Formats: sequence, structure tokens, C-alpha cells
Amino acid sequence: MVLTRARVVSGMAAVAAAALVLFLWPREEPGVKDAVTRRIIAMTRSAEEKDVGEVMEGVSERFKTTEGWSKKEVRGILTAQVLRGQWVRIFTTDIDVQEVSPTQGDFQARFIFGRSQADKLEDLARESVLNAYSIEGTFEKEADGEWRVVKAKQRRLDPSELL
Repeated sequence: MVLTRARVVSGMAAVAAAALVLFLWPREEPGVKDAVTRRIIAMTRSAEEKDVGEVMEGVSERFKTTEGWSKKEVRGILTAQVLRGQWVRIFTTDIDVQEVSPTQGDFQARFIFGRSQADKLEDLARESVLNAYSIEGTFEKEADGEWRVVKAKQRRLDPSELL
């Protein structure tokens, strides 16, 4: 078979058309539980990387805590917590998300923060400081299609509650 210029061009056009169809094909959006869980995990990873800006992308401008804190106040607290000391790891456990509506989900999760000056993972347990919180709140899908937390309340956990 001889490859002519016409065959090569038509083959390239067919490949380009197939790629365009795949790119434009409608994707099924994740359900509320999956979307909120993914957002919580992404925000946790961003906090581990000390990327406060990315964490705050997941917080709505309408955000309020039961203590009355706004997004701005939470940003200040988070910045101080994340940048103070050396966070080695943030564990998120017991994530539970309940769909309230197609654009709203309530969640509860435990967040365990480990701070350490340890150079090696083996030394972490011996030298670390742990803080743990149970956080309950609500995520909503906003006008731009992004899921953001709009309200939350936190409770510090006693170490005995972690077992």
C-alpha cells in the first residue's frame, strides 16, 4: 500500500476528529458524596503542601463557622497553623458525606495534624505533636460549578478519641 498525501491528510483528519469528539463528549459529573469527599481530600493535600491559597479556594465567600469566623479569619488562623512549625502529615479519617440536594452536601470528618522536627519517619511518633479535630459542615456547589464549604463547626478531639 502506497501512502499518498491525500491518505495521510485524511488519516490525520480522522484522528483529529476522533480526538475532538472524545474531548467534547459530555462527562458524567460525580455525585455529591464523591465531589465533596474529593474536595476535602484535595484541600487536605494542599494544607500538607502549605498551599493556603489552594485550601482557601475550597472555602466560599459566604463561609461562616458556629464561632462566627468568616473566610478571612479562617485564612489567618490556617496560615498561622500551617506555616508555624513543620507539618509532616495531615490525616483525614472517618469522612462521612450526606447528600442534602444535588447542590449541597453535609459532611463530618476527623482531621489529625502531626507536627514534628523529626528528620525521619521513624522518629515521628516519638517527637511529634498531634492535634486532632472533628469538623462538621456543609459544602455547596456554587455558580461557577465548584464545590466549596459554606459553614462548619469544629471540636477538638481528646487523644483517647483517636483510638
